[in-house]
Amino acid sequence: MGELGLNKIFGALLATILVVFALKEVTYIVFPSGDGHGGHHGEEHEMSLNERIASRYAYYVEVADGGGAAVVEEVFDLGLALASADPALGERAFRGKCLTCHTVEQGGANGTGPNLYGIMGAQKHAVPGFAYSNAMTALEGAWTYENMSDWLENPAGYVRGTSMAFAGLRRDDERANVIAYLTSYSPDAPPYPDPLPEATEFAEETGEAVEAEVAVAAGDDPAQATGEIETLDVVDGTAPATGDAGEVELVPDTVTDAVEESVEAVEDAAETASDEASEAVEEAEEAVEEATEE
Repeated sequence: MGELGLNKIFGALLATILVVFALKEVTYIVFPSGDGHGGHHGEEHEMSLNERIASRYAYYVEVADGGGAAVVEEVFDLGLALASADPALGERAFRGKCLTCHTVEQGGANGTGPNLYGIMGAQKHAVPGFAYSNAMTALEGAWTYENMSDWLENPAGYVRGTSMAFAGLRRDDERANVIAYLTSYSPDAPPYPDPLPEATEFAEETGEAVEAEVAVAAGDDPAQATGEIETLDVVDGTAPATGDAGEVELVPDTVTDAVEESVEAVEDAAETASDEASEAVEEAEEAVEEATEE
């Protein structure tokens, strides 16, 4: 094998090494990670669309990821439960689970627990002559419907260190009925809380509030505002525009589509570079074989 053959072999190997390193660096640039070089093997993280946007722009609006169903968390509506609560059912539950420790009639004696006449709206440890635990004495404020519901649901969880040995009323309807029963023996009880607004009512109220804020920002009278938002300035990844106070900046679907298309183009380019690298390796191997045969 002559000097020319050795030069071909070294040249092919050098070209292969350069292509491999170049492809590796291009991959790091196109798909950056937290440690700067893609993380450890087996810990690759596929960036979401919001993460890709955040890594490239100083100002952006989060977009909803497609393909996933919205998770709806059910919220206990105490106001609605109390509006339909039955004090008679509450009395039945009280006699079955509370009467061994408490009385509720006016002038009733304290037992293991304090007399509960007038409890709703009263201070948490206001019954004279009853020895409250230190944990209960440390509580401040009056009994509201909200904190009474929390207390009856899980006494030990609401007041750490309480001496009240009661598991709690975990059923929402039963707890509302007992509160309604206690309210019937509380002359100074405050009004029941209002039920939570329906989803449609909440959306309408939120929309009206947004319309009023836009009108005020634009210098209009909210009472005369039509609520129409005409011009939307698109955020293009730079600092937000400093236009009129009434303008609203949003990222439309076209920007999201453009970002996704750009990411796909980069991925295609990386795949093409990988194919070209494979071809270069094959050519180098062929050059080595030819040089060896010579």
